[in-house]
Amino acid sequence: MNLAGALSGPSVDLEGVLSILVVKHESIVCYLMKGAVMDMLSKRKGLSNWSFIAMLVLFYMVMPTLTSGKQISEKEKVKIIETVCSLLESNYIDPDMGKTVSAQLSASHSQGEYREVSSAEEFAAQLDADLTEWSSDKHLGVIYDPEWVMQIREEGPEDAYLTEEMVNEERMGNFGFRRMEILDGNVGYLDLRIFFHPKYAGETAVAAMNYLSNCRAVIIDLRSNGGGWGDMVSLLCSYFLDNEECVHLNSVYSRPDDRYYQSWTLPYVPGRILADVPLYILTSRSTFSAAEEFCYNLKYLKRSTIVGERTRGGAHPISSQVLDDDLILIIPECASIHPVTQSNWEGVGVEPDVEVPADEAFNVAYSNIIRQLRDTVLDNREKAFYQWHLDGFSARLNPVVVEPYVMQSYAGKYSSLYIIYENGSLFYRRGDRMRYRMTPMSQTLFLVDDQSNIRIRFKKEKDIVSGIVALYSDGNSSEYKREVE
Repeated sequence: MNLAGALSGPSVDLEGVLSILVVKHESIVCYLMKGAVMDMLSKRKGLSNWSFIAMLVLFYMVMPTLTSGKQISEKEKVKIIETVCSLLESNYIDPDMGKTVSAQLSASHSQGEYREVSSAEEFAAQLDADLTEWSSDKHLGVIYDPEWVMQIREEGPEDAYLTEEMVNEERMGNFGFRRMEILDGNVGYLDLRIFFHPKYAGETAVAAMNYLSNCRAVIIDLRSNGGGWGDMVSLLCSYFLDNEECVHLNSVYSRPDDRYYQSWTLPYVPGRILADVPLYILTSRSTFSAAEEFCYNLKYLKRSTIVGERTRGGAHPISSQVLDDDLILIIPECASIHPVTQSNWEGVGVEPDVEVPADEAFNVAYSNIIRQLRDTVLDNREKAFYQWHLDGFSARLNPVVVEPYVMQSYAGKYSSLYIIYENGSLFYRRGDRMRYRMTPMSQTLFLVDDQSNIRIRFKKEKDIVSGIVALYSDGNSSEYKREVE
């Protein structure tokens, strides 16, 4: 059915008219509006067909604004494209690529590629997709953000990006320091989601590093880190490199300024330097930008082991250029140059030392760390300590299956210790203290969850459980006889 057919004849197909209008502007908003209008249709009283049609025409007229946001004229598109092309040719870090992408953008516009786009937001989205595709540069793009435009104009690009609202939002997430933990074997773990500016996140960063300062090894998890500020990269790198002399971390060439800028470790950071502590960094395909710089710096300074997936590949620092009242061009104007490689990770990412799927990276890194610590210590008791934790970790990854009737036979009172069977699992309890779930390492040996320094071995005499031996991580043990009920 077409619109003319719906309006012709002795009776008017109101739902048909509405459906045709909706097809012309398909969106979730349209269907919500359709539901609301049809509800009015079912409830209308004394409203003529032609009066209702007038309402539909009004609906048709306002729908583009409702569904597409602020409109953009052809004249505005031309001006924006000309500005983008000019910035690509004068500021983009790769002059040849800048000219190539500029030419492609001009050609696409001349061929009518953006003619059907009517809203500023849609125009920004299409420009963003095209610029990224043509350049293969994940940093290059266009953003629709009128509020940010206003802030840039009022405060300047750097200050506008670090608005009070943004700082408060990141503060709610502890400035990216999502989770810290001391793992079995005295291995520190830090889940870091953003390298936020030290002006705001510096105290949190120092507190995190001091929390990890007594660890024998450290894992920094950057699998969900999309980047941030180079100043935080320098601060955190400073905790893992000897500060007797400042270390050159990276150089950045700015095409607009035609100058080089350098980043170095700091001569002093509060707390202990972990220069001799094994450092493992976890990566994924989502690890990007400043997070990649942290990996790249420490990898080629031979200070870390990277475990996981090749990173996303964004090495060129960016700037934000206002295009009009609504749109901002994000454009890489600088290039990172590492002092060791004289290159960077742009487009290729950072290659891990141990390549495994991201969801396996932690298990591989932790196992390797414990083995490394075990193999480097000389004292046999220390070797046994790390082997203890390696065995425990392996058992948790691959628990042994013990039949329920066997576990039920272990339940009972052993002097001051209680072994409880419940819902297919065993639990350990000392006296009236809290209980802990047990994980089987063999048919007779069990871990005590959340109590990494103790394990329980069940003793049998003529197939009857007669007692338990509590084994401790320091090599000691205690025996407890089973009490007859």
